[in-house]
Order: sequence, then C-alpha cells, then structure tokens
Amino acid sequence: MNLLLRGTLNRPTCLACGTIFLVDKTITYSEDEPPFIVYQMSEPEDGAASQQLENEVDAMATDIFYKENLPRPTVRLTFDRPDFIEKIAIHKLGFDDRLIEYAKLQLYRTLEEPQLDRSQHKLMFDWSHCDDQNMFFLIFDKETLKPVNAIQVPMAEFHALEHALTTDENVLRELDAAFPGCHVSAERLL
Repeated sequence: MNLLLRGTLNRPTCLACGTIFLVDKTITYSEDEPPFIVYQMSEPEDGAASQQLENEVDAMATDIFYKENLPRPTVRLTFDRPDFIEKIAIHKLGFDDRLIEYAKLQLYRTLEEPQLDRSQHKLMFDWSHCDDQNMFFLIFDKETLKPVNAIQVPMAEFHALEHALTTDENVLRELDAAFPGCHVSAERLL
C-alpha cells in the first residue's frame, strides 16, 4: 500500500539507461471489512466496451464474494493510477466516493473558466489535507499532470450533503442515477 501511495509500485528502473517507467497492468486492491474492491484497468476506446467491462468487473467481484459466502463488496473500476489511488484513499478515510464525485461534479458546474476548465483540468480529492473544518480538491493540468490550484470546501457543506443522502430519497435517487455502476467518476458525466 505504501509503495502505491508513494507512486513507486510497478515503477522499475531500466538498468541500462536509468529511466523509470510505469508497468501499467491491471491492479486490484481489496479489503474484507467493510467489503471493498477496486480495479485499475486500461480503458477501452469504445464507450460500449467500457460499459460492458464495467458490468463484467462488477459481476466478477460479486460472484467471487458470493462463492466465498462473503457479503457483496463495494466494487469500483478506475482507468488510471491517480483515480485508483484516490478511490483507495477515500475509502480509507471512510467517505462514500459517490459523494466525493458528486461534490466534484458540483464544482465543475459552478466554477468558471479559466479556474476550472473541463478540457484542460482534472479535479482530484486531496486526501492528505482533509481535516474537521475543510476538505480540499486539487486542480491538475491534464497535459503536465501538475497541480495548478486548490479548492477548499467547508466540511459542514459536505456533511450537509451526507445528511441529505441519508434522509432525502430524492438526493439518494439522484446519486444512484448519476453513478449507477462501478465506474464512479464526475468526469464521466461531463
């Protein structure tokens, strides 16, 4: 786990030239309590194939846990390393990743360009700077993969969203409609 969070997992160095490269293979992370599994796989180029892969991953994980007589896990599918690490970190902090992605979606919808430009930026939850008062999101430049800005969200606003999820059926339906499968991503909806 530490190798993954430090960015050194599957990153060997070429002995001849010293270049560090990424071995981008399917990676799986799972926990038993609560049951949780996340996969990182290569994204199919075809949207229909992507949906089919999502269905297969969800069914496969469900079948494995069913055969072992374990409760059905929360299953997530990601298509790149940063999203994979983010899902694990969100889970470790005890947040529902759908709420984090929903918060991202609201930020994408409300922040104006050039601060947050969907075509140029990727929004990521900053799990390293979350406290009782605020949560933070980092804005990354898609070309350079470097952070260019940060957004602070009061934790009270996030907790209000959490409360609405548990008490308001309309919010729960909206969340289920926005994220019906195991690929839970605000960018997918944009």
